[in-house]
Amino acid sequence: MNWNSIRTKLIFFMIVATIIPTTISIVISYNMTTQSLKERAVTENMSLLYQGSLNLENYLEELNRSSLTVYSDPDFFRSLNYSHENTNASGRQSATLQSIQKAIGDSMQVYLYVDEQREATLFAQDIARKTGNVSLYAEIPELGGRTLFIQPPHPLHTYGFQLAYPYEANKQVFTLYRVIERVPSAEKLGLLAIDLDLSFLSRIGSQLFQPDTERLYITNEEGRVMYAADHELLGLNLEQAWHEQVQNSDDSEGYFEHDDHIYVYNHIRSALSDWTIIKEIPTSYILSSASKAAFINILLLVVSLILILAAMIWISVYITSPIRQLVGMMSQVKSGRMTVDISSDRKDEIGTLHRRFGSMMETINTLIVEEYKLKLANRTNQLRALQAQVNPHFMNNALQTIGTLALEHDMKRIYSLISALARMMRYSMYNTDKPVTLSTELDHVKDYVELQGERFENQFEFRYDVDESTLPVWIPKMLIQPLIENYFKHGMNPLADDNYVFLNSRRLSASIVQITVEDNGNGMQEEAFQALNEQLARMEQMDLDQLQIHSDNGTDSSGIGLINIMTRLRLFYRGKSNFTIENGPQHGFRVILTINVEGVADEGINRG
Repeated sequence: MNWNSIRTKLIFFMIVATIIPTTISIVISYNMTTQSLKERAVTENMSLLYQGSLNLENYLEELNRSSLTVYSDPDFFRSLNYSHENTNASGRQSATLQSIQKAIGDSMQVYLYVDEQREATLFAQDIARKTGNVSLYAEIPELGGRTLFIQPPHPLHTYGFQLAYPYEANKQVFTLYRVIERVPSAEKLGLLAIDLDLSFLSRIGSQLFQPDTERLYITNEEGRVMYAADHELLGLNLEQAWHEQVQNSDDSEGYFEHDDHIYVYNHIRSALSDWTIIKEIPTSYILSSASKAAFINILLLVVSLILILAAMIWISVYITSPIRQLVGMMSQVKSGRMTVDISSDRKDEIGTLHRRFGSMMETINTLIVEEYKLKLANRTNQLRALQAQVNPHFMNNALQTIGTLALEHDMKRIYSLISALARMMRYSMYNTDKPVTLSTELDHVKDYVELQGERFENQFEFRYDVDESTLPVWIPKMLIQPLIENYFKHGMNPLADDNYVFLNSRRLSASIVQITVEDNGNGMQEEAFQALNEQLARMEQMDLDQLQIHSDNGTDSSGIGLINIMTRLRLFYRGKSNFTIENGPQHGFRVILTINVEGVADEGINRG
């Protein structure tokens, strides 16, 4: 393959121009989609864990209140001073334990030990069992000076009592221990233990995760597992590196990524304990839809490349074959054969090139080298003009393509902004010398303000109050938008929180329309304001012919300056208009356009 060949270069650069933008678009789209999916998953799961934490916190608070019955019942508190031989004291204790067991829906049994009497009571299976002259049950953990403690899940035991109906083997419970003290002193009177079924934690946990793909843990302040789908982890310490990050966090809730997993957590701080709900979500599960979309995009890219490659080869051959024929003809001319037939039946640029070359050969002996170079330069300028004409259309089509792709990926905001920009391009691209209605100009202004809103993160407010009867009024194109644009270029204060720009139109009479654009921005320096007013006053004194000459010779070719707007306004309305500017004493700027719309020609400026 000859690299110096136009065909080779054309094929190569067209392939590169296709692959690189498409690949970049896929990568950017995939990254934005994955990030969006992660953020949405985190938001939804943090909200879910928050609701679960509220349910669990309410349960723990209810458990705490129920265990405080030992203090709120004076008869029970006094009964601790008597042994079981006192029928009233024994009955009061049994009734209180029954009340506690019934108040807590998931409690299995309630155990009471009185230190001074060395007596124990167990309310289980709707029966109160009592025993005396015994020590505190040996399997109760050391509380270490704590008056309130929740023991992590452990096998259920009967505290040394014989039950009528044995519990199922390896039944797991977690236990609340409350030390009963003689208030207000810290003298210990006894110990209350409430054994709780794990079913409540299971009910809460099952609502917070998908067992097939996700994992959920509830841990206490020591890092021991209070709940997990894997029952073998109950009561054990989580020693994974990610769990240390959760324990070291001071935030009440949060999330982080670790080893291709996202961990969302919520701390539950209550009077009973400091628990944490942790949800482990595989990143691959969250991004499965994005991966499928990326695969489809890559597959489409491969198919498109095959089609594009075939089309490019055909086009390149179609274009370069006649060029090669022309090169052969040129070689014959170089050898001295000046009568070569260079005619062509093609109607495109290649056919034109053949015919132009033939015409050049007919006159080459009568033209000097300088004239030949001049014609060549003219052709170059024509090609550049053609390129300048094509580029805006290409940009507009490209924006539509990108907008469609954004809509296909459900990026409606991006699609809205691209559509606004495309409409602005079309508006400014065609028939720039033709007038438009105020309604059309207002639509253009709205598109422009929408783009500026995204740029300045909506730090301003666009207000407009347009009289319906003024919408059909004809005005010069790009008359209002430059006034709005001046606000963003010179007037807007990014540090203020009440920025606004206001557009108003109204009829002062049947033929007089007034358009006002004002803002609360920085305004204009007094010296510059006076200089601008003086220049406007001088132009007010010019007749239309002088004003036209001034416009043709002016340096403000961009068409967005106030001087330019005034010039176009007077020329379009044949002098029947008024242009006023006002500068606020502290801040703000106002432009008032007063125009006579009676008898306005549709073709705009009258140069006659």
